[in-house]
Amino acid sequence: MHLKDLRAEVAKKATLEKWSFLKSVREGTFTVPGDGDVDFDAVFEQLEKSGYEGWFLVEAEQDPAKANPLKYAKMARSFIAEKTGL
Repeated sequence: MHLKDLRAEVAKKATLEKWSFLKSVREGTFTVPGDGDVDFDAVFEQLEKSGYEGWFLVEAEQDPAKANPLKYAKMARSFIAEKTGL
């Protein structure tokens, strides 16, 4: 399961202003699970109901100069552990 979060207000601006993917990344459209606006409670609930036992791959295209990769990886890990018990 590929997990990625999105900051809705930034995504809306990116759409309205027709930003490139690269500009969207640099401006913070994407982030790690738990730091944006995706309803991961519903996602994890459906995965549990389906009996999913596979991997979680966390991705967040972010500018490392603005979002320290280790800090955000730890944030994602904590969020997933809190929500799923894994």
